[in-house]
Amino acid sequence: MKLYPFSVFGTITSVKTQIIQLEAHDDTISVRDKMDWSQTPRILLVWPERGKVLRARLDLILLERYCSSHGSQLALLTQDSEVIFQAGEAGIPVFQSRKTAQLQPWRKSFREFKRRELENKIVEVRGNDLFSREIKPVHKDLPPWTRISIFIAAVVAVLAIAGMLLPSASITIEKETNQKSLTVPIRAIIGEDQVQISGQVPVQELVIETEDQQSIPANGTTSISSDYAEGEVVITNLGEEAVTIPINTIFSIDSKNPVRFLTTESGKLPSGIGESITIPVSAINPGKSGNVQADQITTISTSLEAEVAASNPLPTSGGTDIIISAPNSSDRRRLSRNLTFSLKDLAAEEISNLLSQEDILLTPDLREFEIIDEIFTPEEGSPGVELHLNKKVQFLILYVSGDDLLSLATDLVKAQYQEDDFEPLLESIAISQLSSPILGDAESFTWRMEVTWNEQRTLDHNEILQMVLGRNPLNAMIILQENLDLDVPPRIELSPSWWLRIPALPFRISINEGES
Repeated sequence: MKLYPFSVFGTITSVKTQIIQLEAHDDTISVRDKMDWSQTPRILLVWPERGKVLRARLDLILLERYCSSHGSQLALLTQDSEVIFQAGEAGIPVFQSRKTAQLQPWRKSFREFKRRELENKIVEVRGNDLFSREIKPVHKDLPPWTRISIFIAAVVAVLAIAGMLLPSASITIEKETNQKSLTVPIRAIIGEDQVQISGQVPVQELVIETEDQQSIPANGTTSISSDYAEGEVVITNLGEEAVTIPINTIFSIDSKNPVRFLTTESGKLPSGIGESITIPVSAINPGKSGNVQADQITTISTSLEAEVAASNPLPTSGGTDIIISAPNSSDRRRLSRNLTFSLKDLAAEEISNLLSQEDILLTPDLREFEIIDEIFTPEEGSPGVELHLNKKVQFLILYVSGDDLLSLATDLVKAQYQEDDFEPLLESIAISQLSSPILGDAESFTWRMEVTWNEQRTLDHNEILQMVLGRNPLNAMIILQENLDLDVPPRIELSPSWWLRIPALPFRISINEGES
């Protein structure tokens, strides 16, 4: 008789398992056909990720019975909650991964126990005489040596089971870590909205509005009219009738910018051609502009212009101007330039608060801005000791998001690994700019970026377990170092420490990964 090593938990370490992958179109008949090809004591049905197959309890029970009739044990691997529920009701074990199905024990279906119990009862009934129920079977006492042998065998079995279950092992493997780098040409495009693995990233826009005010002493001067010019006008009658000249009659000089005067007294011009009178006048506006030369005041601004003629035989005098401080055009330009520098500093400070260190600023000089408001006090031409300016400016900032650059770097790193013995540590990815952004055209900026990251060798835990199960720790260390090409020998710790071999049960062994 051939014996299989086993444990009390039902884990058969040397029993093979047939894995059958189900398709979305499978039914009980097609699955049974697949089972016919199996010659293993255990069959694991793997449900497809998509599609709903064999979700009825009756289908699962029929498959379990068919599997049991061929001397095999059935288990399922699925994430379908309905299948898991129906399998639980049918007493069929369900696993979440192939690794768990290989390492954990398979419990017997309660339906199999029921069948065996029923078969035993049938055999027991057939072996008894139905018409002699009162006759009791005769039990013979076993010989002493037989009982001692059974006891010793039981003790040995208990010790063997304890020897398999009690010891545990911890294996620590220092994974090889390498640093990698990659240089990437970056092209930031205005209007782009997605990150491309070719190195294209979108340009982000940020509008910042700043406002401030400053003042400087006025360096210019201006004149203010002070006193009014005065004089006399001689009015001559051009007709035969007398003419009355009322007070505040307006006279002016004949020019593009006439200086006007008012009569300060009324007068009556005698009748007769050539008759004349002299009336005092005063300039309407103060200042030196009212001091005009003789014979300049010749125009009368009333309906009397056709009846009389006017002239000033003497110059007017007495108009004066006062020179006081006032801002000039140079003051305005200098104040506007200084305030623009101050507004740029405020904008730069706000940019540093809004952008992270990973963001790349494409317009650090802040040349592009729009003046929203610029108010000088006093106004141009007005006097004042100081010139005040209130200015509001809007800056358009272009930048590339650090998140977009990190996303590009992550995609590039992942693309380097296709079924490789190494895997990248994505959390170790770091980026640095090798050059400053250059405006290539009106729509894009270019520069070079370096991506660095760490990679580690991948380890197959199942493969490692198969190498070390039941071996001497020293031999296991040599085998692991040679097969895995390790730079640092693995550390194997046994519990209890005096135990001589690594446990034969996979679930009693823990594998830890370190970094070299």
